[in-house]
Amino acid sequence: MRRAHLNRLEAKAPRRARALLAGAAALAVLAACEPIVRVHGYAPQDAQIEQIQVGVDGPGAVAQKIGRPSTGGVVRDNTWYYVSARTEAMAYNSPEIVERRVVAVHFSDDALVEGVDVYGLEDGRVINLATRTTPTFGRELTVLEQLFGNISNVGSTLAEGFNE
Repeated sequence: MRRAHLNRLEAKAPRRARALLAGAAALAVLAACEPIVRVHGYAPQDAQIEQIQVGVDGPGAVAQKIGRPSTGGVVRDNTWYYVSARTEAMAYNSPEIVERRVVAVHFSDDALVEGVDVYGLEDGRVINLATRTTPTFGRELTVLEQLFGNISNVGSTLAEGFNE
């Protein structure tokens, strides 16, 4: 009786192992569907921005309340910019910016906070700074057209050499 019971358990073991393996594979597939999220930069949240007092706080107080900026003004150094972006990428796709936050703290000539502006992704414009491609004019050639075109060019260059 005991031996028959053990034989039945041994027969169920491969089925359980297959079921566990199938479950693990399903979890792996589902985990692969999760986007890869990256956050770059730092921009203070609304609660931190509310601590800044316009006309009262100077650069030292702002730095103490929300930290130093990631960048300053280009022409004049009277604006501090805090920039953060969140990107998501699915599997092998290129990352896509899903959230961007820019906080600009403007200082007056007296070095007091003049105003604070908050910009989001919807406020920006897409500017492609480095495309890493060179635009070409004309039509694009297929691989075969390129090969046969080069062969005919070599032949005409050789023929010109013989005519001289």
